[in-house]
Amino acid sequence: MTKEQYVLLYEKYISGKCNEEEKRLFEQYSDEFSLDNAQWDEDNLGDEKQAVARMYKRFHDQINYQASWFNRHKFLAAAAILIILGIGIYLSINQLVKINTSPTDLVVQKNSIHPGGKKAILTLQDGSQIILDNSKDGIVANQASTVITKTKNGQIVYNSSHSGSPDLKSVPYNSVTTPRGGEYQLSLPDNTKVWLNAESTIRFPAVFFGKERKVELSGEAYFEVTPNKEMPFKVIVDNTEVEVLGTHFNINGYKDKTDVNTTLLEGAVKLKNNKREEVLKPGQSGISSASGIKVKQVNVEDAVAWKNGYFVFQDEDIYSIMAKASRWYDVDVEFRGNMKGKSFFGKVNRYDNIRELLKNMELTKEVQFKIEGRRVIVMGK
Repeated sequence: MTKEQYVLLYEKYISGKCNEEEKRLFEQYSDEFSLDNAQWDEDNLGDEKQAVARMYKRFHDQINYQASWFNRHKFLAAAAILIILGIGIYLSINQLVKINTSPTDLVVQKNSIHPGGKKAILTLQDGSQIILDNSKDGIVANQASTVITKTKNGQIVYNSSHSGSPDLKSVPYNSVTTPRGGEYQLSLPDNTKVWLNAESTIRFPAVFFGKERKVELSGEAYFEVTPNKEMPFKVIVDNTEVEVLGTHFNINGYKDKTDVNTTLLEGAVKLKNNKREEVLKPGQSGISSASGIKVKQVNVEDAVAWKNGYFVFQDEDIYSIMAKASRWYDVDVEFRGNMKGKSFFGKVNRYDNIRELLKNMELTKEVQFKIEGRRVIVMGK
């Protein structure tokens, strides 16, 4: 195969026009790196086969290390074409990255935007506020019979010593709010664990009482609910109610969305809105909207990727991706041009600098970015 034939086959492959035989031939391209008419400067680059093997391995390792923002064959084919055509070939991936440095890399080096961290504000019944990321470890407040403590690993824990049935009017309500660029973990009075994502608020009583445990949520949170059959746990998000006995689930109900998405990892939950009622099984996601509730099978690991330190996108549009980036990196986003139809698959560590997220999306050649202060400008290509 000549390099010209290879390039034509590559173009057919990425455009989806290959037949089965051509697909098979293309996907075996790693054996075709030494092609007819390909020029190789052995004095400067060394033995061709050894250099190509090292180059192939470095590209392959780079894909596995970073986000999979593109089809693997497509990316490696691009690497192969670089090798075949002799365009800026060096045996260090770092040198190659310098050659292909995008405008984003250059701008971000001057405008470093770091990821979010443990930041939250505790608001007590009387309206007083405690900035949790600045407060010392230990007891931060007392509410009725409940002691509120900040642990060494940056969590808020509620410990209630109340016995009997409290007066409904005497039970104080608290809220924990994360800003843009913040996340926090807390343990509610019943020992239910909650992870709050950026720009989220949870409101709850300082002690649970009566026939149910009810909390209110705005934003996104992951729950590990302490079982109590006599006292069901309920989460209210706008007009949607999620009822559980004891389970692990994620709720995404940001104000800028038109629906509330609940994903069940373990146990069972019942979703209710003013249109419908559905019971979810593990591995299912329930999307509650004005038209009712839609249930579908999902990869639950993707739904809680944020809790585990990752951004994961499965055919997600650029508007949704940048909304998440805006909340986590505390940046404003401006779109220039119509981005409709631009969606991505990918996974990237959300504790990396924002440049990793943007750089990997730029590799798809679908979009490019410019950073001005704390504003990210998104442009089509």
